[in-house]
Amino acid sequence: MRALLPLLLAALALAQSSDPEAIVPTPKTPFAQPEATARPLLARAIREHMAKAPGTFGAHPAAAGFPGAVTSTERVTREIAYDPNRIHRWDVAAGNAPNLATGPESWQDTGLHAAPGEVVVIDVPALPAGRQLKVHLGCHRDNLLRLDKWTRYPLIHRSFDLKVGRNEVANAFGGLILVQVLGDPKAKAPAAGPLRVSNAVAAPIYRLGEDTPESWARALAAPGPWATLAGKRAVLHVQTAAARKLADPRELLEHWDRILEVQDDLVGLERLAPERVVPDIQISAGWMHSGYPFMCHLRPSQAHMLDLARLRREGDWGFFHELGHNHQRRDWTFDGQVEVTVNWFSLICMEQLVGKPLGQGHPSMRDLDGLLRARFGTPANLGPFEQLAPFVALARQHGWEPLRRTLRSYKDAPSEAAGAKDPAARQDLFVRRYGAFAQADVADLFAAMGYAVTAATRAELSKFPRVTVPHAPEPAAR
Repeated sequence: MRALLPLLLAALALAQSSDPEAIVPTPKTPFAQPEATARPLLARAIREHMAKAPGTFGAHPAAAGFPGAVTSTERVTREIAYDPNRIHRWDVAAGNAPNLATGPESWQDTGLHAAPGEVVVIDVPALPAGRQLKVHLGCHRDNLLRLDKWTRYPLIHRSFDLKVGRNEVANAFGGLILVQVLGDPKAKAPAAGPLRVSNAVAAPIYRLGEDTPESWARALAAPGPWATLAGKRAVLHVQTAAARKLADPRELLEHWDRILEVQDDLVGLERLAPERVVPDIQISAGWMHSGYPFMCHLRPSQAHMLDLARLRREGDWGFFHELGHNHQRRDWTFDGQVEVTVNWFSLICMEQLVGKPLGQGHPSMRDLDGLLRARFGTPANLGPFEQLAPFVALARQHGWEPLRRTLRSYKDAPSEAAGAKDPAARQDLFVRRYGAFAQADVADLFAAMGYAVTAATRAELSKFPRVTVPHAPEPAAR
Protein backbone atom coordinates (compact mmCIF):
# COMPACT_ATOMS: atom_id res chain seq x y z
CA MET A 1 0.00 0.00 0.00
CA ARG A 2 2.82 2.39 0.86
CA ALA A 3 4.29 1.79 -2.61
CA LEU A 4 0.98 2.81 -4.23
CA LEU A 5 0.73 6.10 -2.31
CA PRO A 6 2.81 8.17 -4.77
CA LEU A 7 0.68 6.88 -7.67
CA LEU A 8 -2.52 7.71 -5.82
CA LEU A 9 -1.28 11.22 -5.03
CA ALA A 10 -0.25 11.74 -8.64
CA ALA A 11 -3.69 10.60 -9.85
CA LEU A 12 -5.36 12.96 -7.35
CA ALA A 13 -3.21 15.85 -8.50
CA LEU A 14 -4.08 15.13 -12.14
CA ALA A 15 -7.80 15.01 -11.32
CA GLN A 16 -7.58 18.32 -9.45
CA SER A 17 -5.63 19.95 -12.28
CA SER A 18 -8.48 18.99 -14.67
CA ASP A 19 -11.11 20.64 -12.45
CA PRO A 20 -11.71 24.17 -13.79
CA GLU A 21 -12.85 25.37 -10.36
CA ALA A 22 -9.60 24.23 -8.75
CA ILE A 23 -7.37 26.30 -11.05
CA VAL A 24 -6.56 29.57 -9.29
CA PRO A 25 -3.34 30.89 -10.82
CA THR A 26 -1.60 34.08 -9.68
CA PRO A 27 1.73 35.71 -10.60
CA LYS A 28 3.22 34.30 -7.39
CA THR A 29 1.68 30.84 -7.79
CA PRO A 30 1.31 30.19 -11.53
CA PHE A 31 -0.49 27.12 -12.80
CA ALA A 32 1.71 24.76 -14.83
CA GLN A 33 -0.14 22.84 -17.49
CA PRO A 34 -0.07 19.03 -17.36
CA GLU A 35 1.82 16.92 -19.89
CA ALA A 36 0.87 17.34 -23.53
CA THR A 37 -1.47 14.33 -23.68
CA ALA A 38 -3.62 15.72 -20.85
CA ARG A 39 -3.93 19.27 -22.19
CA PRO A 40 -6.80 18.75 -24.65
CA LEU A 41 -8.95 17.31 -21.85
CA LEU A 42 -8.16 20.25 -19.59
CA ALA A 43 -8.83 22.79 -22.35
CA ARG A 44 -12.19 21.17 -23.11
CA ALA A 45 -13.14 21.20 -19.42
CA ILE A 46 -12.29 24.89 -19.16
CA ARG A 47 -14.22 25.79 -22.30
CA GLU A 48 -17.25 23.86 -21.11
CA HIS A 49 -17.03 25.54 -17.71
CA MET A 50 -16.93 28.98 -19.33
CA ALA A 51 -19.91 28.12 -21.56
CA LYS A 52 -22.31 27.25 -18.73
CA ALA A 53 -25.75 28.83 -18.80
CA PRO A 54 -26.11 32.03 -16.74
CA GLY A 55 -27.61 31.29 -13.35
CA THR A 56 -25.98 27.86 -13.09
CA PHE A 57 -22.65 29.07 -11.67
CA GLY A 58 -21.22 31.64 -9.32
CA ALA A 59 -18.00 33.60 -9.17
CA HIS A 60 -14.90 31.61 -10.04
CA PRO A 61 -12.39 31.46 -7.14
CA ALA A 62 -9.75 33.05 -9.40
CA ALA A 63 -11.91 36.07 -10.28
CA ALA A 64 -10.97 37.95 -7.11
CA GLY A 65 -7.32 37.87 -8.14
CA PHE A 66 -8.00 39.00 -11.71
CA PRO A 67 -9.80 40.86 -13.17
CA GLY A 68 -10.96 41.65 -9.65
CA ALA A 69 -13.82 41.29 -7.20
CA VAL A 70 -16.77 43.63 -6.78
CA THR A 71 -16.90 44.39 -3.08
CA SER A 72 -19.95 46.65 -3.18
CA THR A 73 -23.46 45.17 -2.98
CA GLU A 74 -24.95 48.13 -4.85
CA ARG A 75 -26.48 47.24 -8.23
CA VAL A 76 -27.99 49.57 -10.80
CA THR A 77 -30.46 49.54 -13.67
CA ARG A 78 -29.56 51.77 -16.60
CA GLU A 79 -30.92 52.66 -20.04
CA ILE A 80 -28.02 52.30 -22.48
CA ALA A 81 -28.19 53.98 -25.88
CA TYR A 82 -25.99 52.67 -28.65
CA ASP A 83 -25.19 53.62 -32.24
CA PRO A 84 -26.74 51.07 -34.64
CA ASN A 85 -24.42 52.20 -37.42
CA ARG A 86 -21.12 51.94 -35.57
CA ILE A 87 -20.15 48.51 -36.84
CA HIS A 88 -16.52 48.86 -37.91
CA ARG A 89 -13.57 51.05 -36.98
CA TRP A 90 -13.08 51.97 -40.65
CA ASP A 91 -14.64 51.44 -44.05
CA VAL A 92 -13.66 47.87 -44.86
CA ALA A 93 -14.27 48.51 -48.57
CA ALA A 94 -11.67 51.29 -48.74
CA GLY A 95 -8.45 50.40 -50.51
CA ASN A 96 -6.37 51.52 -47.53
CA ALA A 97 -8.35 49.57 -44.89
CA PRO A 98 -6.02 47.67 -42.53
CA ASN A 99 -6.17 43.96 -43.27
CA LEU A 100 -3.12 42.31 -41.74
CA ALA A 101 -3.00 42.33 -37.92
CA THR A 102 -6.56 43.08 -36.80
CA GLY A 103 -10.19 42.87 -37.79
CA PRO A 104 -12.42 45.96 -38.08
CA GLU A 105 -14.91 45.22 -35.27
CA SER A 106 -15.97 47.90 -32.81
CA TRP A 107 -17.32 47.78 -29.26
CA GLN A 108 -19.42 50.44 -27.55
CA ASP A 109 -18.98 51.37 -23.90
CA THR A 110 -21.73 51.29 -21.30
CA GLY A 111 -20.07 52.43 -18.09
CA LEU A 112 -21.31 49.21 -16.49
CA HIS A 113 -19.61 46.12 -15.06
CA ALA A 114 -20.89 42.59 -14.50
CA ALA A 115 -20.07 41.20 -11.06
CA PRO A 116 -18.36 37.79 -11.22
CA GLY A 117 -20.96 35.01 -11.48
CA GLU A 118 -23.98 37.27 -11.20
CA VAL A 119 -26.73 37.31 -13.80
CA VAL A 120 -27.15 40.61 -15.61
CA VAL A 121 -30.47 41.11 -17.38
CA ILE A 122 -30.52 42.99 -20.69
CA ASP A 123 -33.93 43.88 -22.10
CA VAL A 124 -33.89 44.60 -25.83
CA PRO A 125 -37.00 46.46 -27.02
CA ALA A 126 -36.27 45.83 -30.71
CA LEU A 127 -33.36 45.18 -33.04
CA PRO A 128 -32.43 47.85 -35.58
CA ALA A 129 -33.28 46.82 -39.13
CA GLY A 130 -30.61 44.55 -40.56
CA ARG A 131 -28.62 44.45 -37.32
CA GLN A 132 -27.61 41.88 -34.72
CA LEU A 133 -26.46 42.76 -31.23
CA LYS A 134 -23.83 41.09 -29.11
CA VAL A 135 -22.76 41.85 -25.56
CA HIS A 136 -19.24 41.26 -24.26
CA LEU A 137 -18.60 40.67 -20.56
CA GLY A 138 -14.98 41.60 -19.98
CA CYS A 139 -12.44 43.37 -22.16
CA HIS A 140 -9.70 40.77 -21.50
CA ARG A 141 -10.26 38.23 -24.24
CA ASP A 142 -6.77 36.79 -24.68
CA ASN A 143 -6.85 33.00 -24.70
CA LEU A 144 -3.92 31.53 -22.74
CA LEU A 145 -4.71 27.84 -23.26
CA ARG A 146 -1.68 27.23 -25.48
CA LEU A 147 0.77 28.67 -22.93
CA ASP A 148 2.70 26.36 -20.62
CA LYS A 149 2.05 28.43 -17.48
CA TRP A 150 -0.78 30.70 -16.45
CA THR A 151 -0.63 33.60 -14.03
CA ARG A 152 -4.35 34.17 -14.50
CA TYR A 153 -7.19 31.93 -15.58
CA PRO A 154 -6.81 31.20 -19.32
CA LEU A 155 -10.30 32.32 -20.38
CA ILE A 156 -12.03 35.20 -18.60
CA HIS A 157 -14.17 36.78 -21.34
CA ARG A 158 -17.65 35.83 -22.52
CA SER A 159 -19.97 37.14 -25.21
CA PHE A 160 -23.68 36.57 -25.87
CA ASP A 161 -25.93 37.25 -28.84
CA LEU A 162 -28.88 39.40 -27.82
CA LYS A 163 -32.45 38.77 -28.93
CA VAL A 164 -35.52 40.93 -28.60
CA GLY A 165 -36.90 40.71 -25.09
CA ARG A 166 -35.22 39.50 -21.91
CA ASN A 167 -31.62 38.29 -22.08
CA GLU A 168 -29.76 36.81 -19.11
CA VAL A 169 -25.96 36.98 -19.33
CA ALA A 170 -23.18 36.20 -16.88
CA ASN A 171 -19.46 35.58 -16.64
CA ALA A 172 -17.78 33.72 -13.78
CA PHE A 173 -15.07 36.41 -13.93
CA GLY A 174 -17.32 39.41 -14.47
CA GLY A 175 -16.02 42.32 -16.47
CA LEU A 176 -16.93 45.51 -18.25
CA ILE A 177 -20.14 45.32 -20.25
CA LEU A 178 -19.60 46.24 -23.91
CA VAL A 179 -22.05 46.27 -26.81
CA GLN A 180 -21.24 45.24 -30.37
CA VAL A 181 -23.40 45.88 -33.44
CA LEU A 182 -23.14 43.55 -36.44
CA GLY A 183 -24.57 44.01 -39.91
CA ASP A 184 -23.95 45.60 -43.29
CA PRO A 185 -22.60 49.11 -42.69
CA LYS A 186 -23.69 50.22 -46.16
CA ALA A 187 -27.35 49.92 -45.14
CA LYS A 188 -27.99 52.58 -42.51
CA ALA A 189 -30.35 51.63 -39.70
CA PRO A 190 -32.48 53.87 -37.47
CA ALA A 191 -32.13 53.55 -33.71
CA ALA A 192 -34.36 50.95 -32.09
CA GLY A 193 -34.47 52.27 -28.54
CA PRO A 194 -32.01 51.88 -25.66
CA LEU A 195 -31.09 48.66 -23.93
CA ARG A 196 -32.27 48.26 -20.34
CA VAL A 197 -29.48 46.70 -18.27
CA SER A 198 -30.35 45.46 -14.77
CA ASN A 199 -28.32 44.06 -11.86
CA ALA A 200 -25.14 45.69 -13.13
CA VAL A 201 -22.37 47.45 -11.25
CA ALA A 202 -21.65 51.08 -12.09
CA ALA A 203 -18.12 51.56 -13.42
CA PRO A 204 -16.19 54.82 -13.84
CA ILE A 205 -16.24 56.20 -17.37
CA TYR A 206 -14.88 59.46 -18.79
CA ARG A 207 -15.90 60.56 -22.30
CA LEU A 208 -13.69 63.16 -23.92
CA GLY A 209 -15.68 66.21 -24.95
CA GLU A 210 -18.55 65.37 -22.62
CA ASP A 211 -17.13 64.99 -19.11
CA THR A 212 -15.49 67.54 -16.84
CA PRO A 213 -13.19 67.20 -13.82
CA GLU A 214 -16.31 67.52 -11.67
CA SER A 215 -18.29 64.80 -13.45
CA TRP A 216 -15.19 62.58 -13.48
CA ALA A 217 -14.81 62.99 -9.72
CA ARG A 218 -18.40 61.82 -9.31
CA ALA A 219 -17.88 58.92 -11.73
CA LEU A 220 -14.90 57.70 -9.69
CA ALA A 221 -17.23 56.92 -6.80
CA ALA A 222 -18.60 54.00 -8.83
CA PRO A 223 -17.57 50.62 -7.36
CA GLY A 224 -16.64 48.81 -10.59
CA PRO A 225 -13.02 47.55 -10.49
CA TRP A 226 -12.26 48.67 -14.08
CA ALA A 227 -12.60 52.16 -15.55
CA THR A 228 -12.98 53.40 -19.11
CA LEU A 229 -11.25 56.48 -20.52
CA ALA A 230 -12.87 57.12 -23.89
CA GLY A 231 -11.28 59.42 -26.42
CA LYS A 232 -12.33 59.93 -30.02
CA ARG A 233 -9.63 57.67 -31.51
CA ALA A 234 -8.43 55.70 -28.47
CA VAL A 235 -10.17 54.05 -25.52
CA LEU A 236 -8.13 53.02 -22.47
CA HIS A 237 -9.39 50.42 -20.03
CA VAL A 238 -7.54 50.52 -16.71
CA GLN A 239 -8.05 49.42 -13.13
CA THR A 240 -10.19 51.88 -11.22
CA ALA A 241 -7.50 52.23 -8.54
CA ALA A 242 -5.14 53.56 -11.23
CA ALA A 243 -7.79 55.78 -12.82
CA ARG A 244 -8.45 57.46 -9.47
CA LYS A 245 -4.99 59.04 -9.65
CA LEU A 246 -6.15 61.16 -12.60
CA ALA A 247 -7.79 64.42 -11.61
CA ASP A 248 -8.69 65.22 -15.22
CA PRO A 249 -8.06 62.74 -18.07
CA ARG A 250 -8.67 65.30 -20.83
CA GLU A 251 -5.07 66.06 -21.84
CA LEU A 252 -4.08 62.41 -21.58
CA LEU A 253 -6.86 61.32 -23.94
CA GLU A 254 -6.13 64.19 -26.31
CA HIS A 255 -2.56 62.92 -26.52
CA TRP A 256 -3.66 59.35 -27.19
CA ASP A 257 -6.01 60.67 -29.86
CA ARG A 258 -3.08 62.54 -31.38
CA ILE A 259 -1.05 59.30 -31.53
CA LEU A 260 -3.82 57.67 -33.56
CA GLU A 261 -4.30 60.82 -35.63
CA VAL A 262 -0.63 60.75 -36.69
CA GLN A 263 -0.82 57.05 -37.60
CA ASP A 264 -4.18 57.35 -39.35
CA ASP A 265 -2.83 60.27 -41.37
CA LEU A 266 0.13 58.26 -42.66
CA VAL A 267 -2.21 55.88 -44.52
CA GLY A 268 -5.14 58.28 -45.01
CA LEU A 269 -7.41 56.21 -42.77
CA GLU A 270 -10.83 57.71 -42.04
CA ARG A 271 -11.45 56.43 -38.53
CA LEU A 272 -15.04 55.57 -37.64
CA ALA A 273 -14.43 54.22 -34.13
CA PRO A 274 -11.53 54.14 -31.68
CA GLU A 275 -8.82 51.58 -31.00
CA ARG A 276 -8.78 50.01 -27.52
CA VAL A 277 -5.81 49.54 -25.20
CA VAL A 278 -6.14 46.96 -22.42
CA PRO A 279 -3.53 45.94 -19.82
CA ASP A 280 -3.68 42.35 -18.61
CA ILE A 281 -1.86 40.37 -15.95
CA GLN A 282 -0.85 37.89 -18.69
CA ILE A 283 -1.27 38.10 -22.45
CA SER A 284 -1.26 35.46 -25.15
CA ALA A 285 1.96 36.52 -26.90
CA GLY A 286 4.90 38.89 -26.61
CA TRP A 287 5.56 41.97 -24.54
CA MET A 288 2.51 43.53 -26.16
CA HIS A 289 0.42 42.49 -29.14
CA SER A 290 -1.78 44.13 -31.71
CA GLY A 291 -5.44 43.42 -32.35
CA TYR A 292 -8.71 44.57 -30.88
CA PRO A 293 -8.12 45.32 -28.14
CA PHE A 294 -4.37 45.98 -28.35
CA MET A 295 -3.02 44.15 -25.30
CA CYS A 296 -0.16 44.97 -22.95
CA HIS A 297 1.04 43.83 -19.54
CA LEU A 298 -0.52 45.32 -16.44
CA ARG A 299 2.94 46.06 -15.09
CA PRO A 300 4.51 48.31 -16.21
CA SER A 301 2.25 49.26 -19.12
CA GLN A 302 -0.82 50.41 -17.20
CA ALA A 303 1.21 53.09 -15.44
CA HIS A 304 2.84 54.05 -18.75
CA MET A 305 -0.56 54.34 -20.46
CA LEU A 306 -1.57 56.99 -17.92
CA ASP A 307 1.75 58.86 -17.64
CA LEU A 308 1.25 61.85 -19.91
CA ALA A 309 4.56 63.45 -18.98
CA ARG A 310 6.43 60.27 -19.95
CA LEU A 311 4.51 59.90 -23.20
CA ARG A 312 5.41 63.46 -24.16
CA ARG A 313 9.02 63.20 -23.02
CA GLU A 314 9.99 59.69 -24.13
CA GLY A 315 7.10 58.33 -26.15
CA ASP A 316 6.54 54.59 -26.01
CA TRP A 317 7.90 52.53 -28.89
CA GLY A 318 5.82 49.53 -27.83
CA PHE A 319 2.52 51.45 -27.88
CA PHE A 320 3.36 53.11 -31.20
CA HIS A 321 4.50 49.77 -32.64
CA GLU A 322 1.39 47.75 -31.76
CA LEU A 323 -0.96 50.47 -32.94
CA GLY A 324 1.13 50.54 -36.12
CA HIS A 325 0.37 46.86 -36.64
CA ASN A 326 -3.31 47.77 -36.53
CA HIS A 327 -2.73 49.95 -39.62
CA GLN A 328 -0.78 47.50 -41.78
CA ARG A 329 -2.00 46.34 -45.15
CA ARG A 330 -0.88 43.49 -47.38
CA ASP A 331 -0.61 45.85 -50.36
CA TRP A 332 2.67 47.16 -48.97
CA THR A 333 3.76 44.68 -46.29
CA PHE A 334 5.43 41.72 -47.94
CA ASP A 335 6.92 38.44 -46.72
CA GLY A 336 9.40 39.10 -43.93
CA GLN A 337 8.26 42.71 -43.49
CA VAL A 338 5.55 42.51 -40.81
CA GLU A 339 8.03 43.79 -38.20
CA VAL A 340 9.47 46.31 -40.68
CA THR A 341 6.67 48.41 -42.16
CA VAL A 342 5.04 48.60 -38.72
CA ASN A 343 7.91 50.76 -37.54
CA TRP A 344 7.18 53.46 -40.09
CA PHE A 345 4.41 54.33 -37.64
CA SER A 346 6.71 54.11 -34.60
CA LEU A 347 9.26 56.43 -36.21
CA ILE A 348 6.66 58.97 -37.34
CA CYS A 349 5.23 59.15 -33.81
CA MET A 350 8.67 59.48 -32.24
CA GLU A 351 9.50 62.34 -34.60
CA GLN A 352 6.21 64.24 -34.59
CA LEU A 353 5.07 63.67 -31.00
CA VAL A 354 8.30 63.33 -29.04
CA GLY A 355 10.64 65.46 -31.15
CA LYS A 356 13.19 62.74 -31.90
CA PRO A 357 15.44 63.23 -34.95
CA LEU A 358 14.18 61.51 -38.09
CA GLY A 359 14.80 57.78 -37.83
CA GLN A 360 15.43 57.74 -34.07
CA GLY A 361 13.42 56.57 -31.09
CA HIS A 362 14.67 53.01 -30.60
CA PRO A 363 18.16 52.01 -29.36
CA SER A 364 18.55 49.67 -32.34
CA MET A 365 18.30 52.61 -34.76
CA ARG A 366 21.21 54.62 -33.35
CA ASP A 367 23.78 53.36 -35.87
CA LEU A 368 22.09 53.84 -39.24
CA ASP A 369 25.33 53.38 -41.16
CA GLY A 370 25.99 50.07 -39.44
CA LEU A 371 22.46 48.90 -40.16
CA LEU A 372 22.81 49.78 -43.84
CA ARG A 373 26.16 48.02 -44.05
CA ALA A 374 24.60 44.88 -42.56
CA ARG A 375 21.48 45.10 -44.73
CA PHE A 376 23.45 45.23 -47.96
CA GLY A 377 26.27 42.97 -46.79
CA THR A 378 27.02 39.44 -47.91
CA PRO A 379 25.04 37.67 -46.66
CA ALA A 380 22.38 40.32 -46.24
CA ASN A 381 21.08 40.84 -42.71
CA LEU A 382 17.27 40.79 -42.94
CA GLY A 383 16.56 41.74 -39.33
CA PRO A 384 13.68 44.18 -38.83
CA PHE A 385 15.86 47.20 -38.10
CA GLU A 386 18.29 46.37 -40.91
CA GLN A 387 15.34 46.25 -43.32
CA LEU A 388 13.96 49.48 -41.85
CA ALA A 389 17.25 51.33 -42.36
CA PRO A 390 16.92 51.94 -46.16
CA PHE A 391 13.51 53.54 -45.62
CA VAL A 392 15.06 55.88 -43.05
CA ALA A 393 17.86 56.71 -45.49
CA LEU A 394 15.24 57.52 -48.12
CA ALA A 395 13.27 59.66 -45.65
CA ARG A 396 16.41 61.61 -44.83
CA GLN A 397 16.73 62.46 -48.51
CA HIS A 398 13.09 63.09 -49.36
CA GLY A 399 11.24 63.33 -46.05
CA TRP A 400 8.29 61.09 -45.17
CA GLU A 401 5.93 62.68 -47.69
CA PRO A 402 6.64 60.27 -50.60
CA LEU A 403 5.91 57.32 -48.31
CA ARG A 404 2.82 59.03 -46.93
CA ARG A 405 1.48 59.75 -50.41
CA THR A 406 2.26 56.21 -51.52
CA LEU A 407 0.37 54.62 -48.63
CA ARG A 408 -2.55 57.02 -49.00
CA SER A 409 -2.77 56.27 -52.74
CA TYR A 410 -4.22 52.83 -52.01
CA LYS A 411 -7.42 54.36 -50.64
CA ASP A 412 -8.78 55.05 -54.10
CA ALA A 413 -6.43 52.85 -56.14
CA PRO A 414 -5.74 49.57 -54.32
CA SER A 415 -3.37 47.04 -55.79
CA GLU A 416 -5.97 44.78 -57.39
CA ALA A 417 -7.71 47.72 -59.06
CA ALA A 418 -4.32 48.57 -60.57
CA GLY A 419 -3.94 45.00 -61.80
CA ALA A 420 -1.37 44.00 -59.17
CA LYS A 421 -2.79 40.72 -57.91
CA ASP A 422 0.34 38.80 -56.84
CA PRO A 423 3.15 39.78 -54.45
CA ALA A 424 5.66 40.57 -57.21
CA ALA A 425 3.19 42.86 -58.97
CA ARG A 426 2.29 44.56 -55.69
CA GLN A 427 5.98 45.16 -54.94
CA ASP A 428 6.47 46.66 -58.39
CA LEU A 429 3.44 48.92 -57.96
CA PHE A 430 4.75 50.15 -54.59
CA VAL A 431 8.16 50.99 -56.10
CA ARG A 432 6.58 52.78 -59.06
CA ARG A 433 4.33 54.88 -56.84
CA TYR A 434 7.04 55.69 -54.31
CA GLY A 435 9.45 56.76 -57.05
CA ALA A 436 6.82 58.93 -58.73
CA PHE A 437 5.92 60.70 -55.48
CA ALA A 438 9.60 61.16 -54.53
CA GLN A 439 10.45 62.13 -58.12
CA ALA A 440 13.42 59.83 -57.78
CA ASP A 441 14.67 56.74 -59.58
CA VAL A 442 14.52 54.21 -56.76
CA ALA A 443 14.31 51.14 -59.00
CA ASP A 444 17.84 49.85 -58.40
CA LEU A 445 17.67 50.54 -54.68
CA PHE A 446 14.41 48.65 -54.20
CA ALA A 447 15.68 45.82 -56.37
CA ALA A 448 18.69 45.58 -54.05
CA MET A 449 16.21 45.44 -51.16
CA GLY A 450 14.60 42.38 -52.73
CA TYR A 451 11.60 44.01 -54.41
CA ALA A 452 10.43 42.81 -57.79
CA VAL A 453 10.86 45.70 -60.25
CA THR A 454 9.69 45.38 -63.85
CA ALA A 455 11.35 46.87 -66.93
CA ALA A 456 8.30 49.12 -67.34
CA THR A 457 8.75 50.59 -63.87
CA ARG A 458 12.47 51.06 -64.47
CA ALA A 459 11.71 52.91 -67.68
CA GLU A 460 9.06 55.09 -66.01
CA LEU A 461 11.37 56.11 -63.15
CA SER A 462 14.47 56.59 -65.30
CA LYS A 463 13.46 60.19 -66.03
CA PHE A 464 14.18 61.07 -62.39
CA PRO A 465 17.55 61.42 -60.62
CA ARG A 466 18.89 58.08 -59.46
CA VAL A 467 18.88 57.53 -55.69
CA THR A 468 21.63 55.79 -53.77
CA VAL A 469 22.10 55.13 -50.08
CA PRO A 470 25.30 54.17 -48.26
CA HIS A 471 26.46 50.56 -48.73
CA ALA A 472 23.79 49.73 -51.33
CA PRO A 473 25.16 48.03 -54.46
CA GLU A 474 26.28 50.37 -57.18
CA PRO A 475 23.60 50.47 -59.90
CA ALA A 476 24.48 49.32 -63.39
CA ALA A 477 25.23 52.02 -65.95
CA ARG A 478 22.22 53.17 -67.93
